[in-house]
Amino acid sequence: MFLLKNVYVYILPNMLYMLLVVGFRATAGHLVRVKLEKDTSQGDQVCRPGTECVLGSEFCDINVGPENRQKCGSAHELSMSFCCPVDKVTQKRDRRMTNNDEESELDKVIDRASPEPIKPLLEELECGQNTKSISKITKVQNSKASDWPWMVVLLETTNYINFCGGVLLNRRFVLTAAHCFKKHTKLDSVVRLGEYDFTTNNETKYFDHRLSDIRLHPDYNPATHANDIAILRLKRPTIYSSFIRPICLPKTNMEVYKKNAVVTGWGQLVFGGEVSKVLQEVTVPIWEHDQCVAAFSQPIFKTNLCAASFEGGKDSCLGDSGGPLLLQRQDGRWTNVGVVSWGISCGEVGLPGVYTKVTSYLKWIAVNTQDGN
Repeated sequence: MFLLKNVYVYILPNMLYMLLVVGFRATAGHLVRVKLEKDTSQGDQVCRPGTECVLGSEFCDINVGPENRQKCGSAHELSMSFCCPVDKVTQKRDRRMTNNDEESELDKVIDRASPEPIKPLLEELECGQNTKSISKITKVQNSKASDWPWMVVLLETTNYINFCGGVLLNRRFVLTAAHCFKKHTKLDSVVRLGEYDFTTNNETKYFDHRLSDIRLHPDYNPATHANDIAILRLKRPTIYSSFIRPICLPKTNMEVYKKNAVVTGWGQLVFGGEVSKVLQEVTVPIWEHDQCVAAFSQPIFKTNLCAASFEGGKDSCLGDSGGPLLLQRQDGRWTNVGVVSWGISCGEVGLPGVYTKVTSYLKWIAVNTQDGN
């Protein structure tokens, strides 16, 4: 039930009946939603306690013959993934796998006293400002050119086809999903700021930026999409304008469940259909965590959020990966509480889009945005 765009993995990104890819093609390089029929007819298999799913024999320090391997992962991965005893998983220190209830090793290090305390990412004066009211977004619809100035689109340098989205944090950094870079590198990726309509050249003034660094979360797990978050560092600071402005980040204790949020992106308008050439917007409710867990046989972590209309039809979809789930604060500004991660089909009743919960990663974001000059 999860594929990468030309690499098979767990589930993948989505974004409402919207799209994020211009000139859609199946090799764009990021995870995509898969058909619901495949998800129900070919169930996923999980490992027993004390074992861990690995993607190949090189990751397990024991010789388990194919006839004795307990297969794991999604239906697409069963030919290459199997369960390995936890104490026999190789490169575990590098992968630093964490479970649902424990802090990652990175968080433990950050919590320790250090000679140079971590500085929080400062909220910029311009962050989250627009003239939109969530009450005015009643359906899946085209946004206006200056409505969401923090929206980012990631482009392949070969044919300038979009493969993911993101948001601008400040003049130097972009927040997106880690799975967007299973295939792409900083050498073949461009960050475009200020885009709106891919068919028109003069409705906004956009800027293309090259990357100096891609910072994936060290605990990102492509099999489960745990910690599916990444920071991109632009080679040069950008310039703010009416069409380019940063998003605000949420506070650690911000309440998000049962709130109405907005999803924006250029993703598919229907699963398997055409992508949108104009930036789309729609309002979706954020599900309670228990509802999210009950909706899937795949693991849902405390660091995930689920959002979609309960009656179906409003959801994220193929091409929206890395884009934002936005809440409007009482002061009218917008804050990014989720990163589009994965899903099953699009807009199906009872199957919401799954997002990375930004409040769980504020320390990690702070650590990875210290070198902003």
